[in-house]
Amino acid sequence: MATRRSNTSGSHVPSFLFLALLFLASLLVAGAKGPVVDVKASCAKTDAPIFCTATLSAEPDSKTADARGLAEIAIKACARLGSTVGSYARRELDLVKDNPTWQCLDECAEDIEDALSHIDDAEGGIDDAKFDQVRQYLDLSEEDTWSCDESCRETPPSPVRTELLRKNQEFEKMMNVTRKLIKLVDVGAKPAPKPAILP
Repeated sequence: MATRRSNTSGSHVPSFLFLALLFLASLLVAGAKGPVVDVKASCAKTDAPIFCTATLSAEPDSKTADARGLAEIAIKACARLGSTVGSYARRELDLVKDNPTWQCLDECAEDIEDALSHIDDAEGGIDDAKFDQVRQYLDLSEEDTWSCDESCRETPPSPVRTELLRKNQEFEKMMNVTRKLIKLVDVGAKPAPKPAILP
């Protein structure tokens, strides 16, 4: 009686090829990244190095990020801080009794929500188009800065006002940090100047 030949060894070939292709793809993706940057050194080039380092170092991905990756982490951190202060303002709107404080909270919330519409990565990823959108918005905001301090100038001192301005200050600080880190990406992406041709 003839014995049936086993096909066990042959069945592993497609799996092996798939794993090999997956490995090669991961190498290509890794190779597309720039060199890993030092968070502290990058943050030293911003206007708030201590705040920047503390905020970004808390993100695990910052340890393996290149310049673009670090800027993306900053964008996400910026969106979270903005969401926090915006939510706080909206929540307190339902509780305050005096009109100046209500006006202060309402105007700040609107400004912050407008900023978040340009910065927030609610879809979960930051592609080139989103990155450019954030860059353009932050460049414009640098020229025409909005401020909760201005909206709340006539507001009487209160714990709500103090907390709102504190949270907003952190958000504005993170916007400035993010703007600077994005500019560092732009500088790194520029081609090196061609050497001068001597006669």
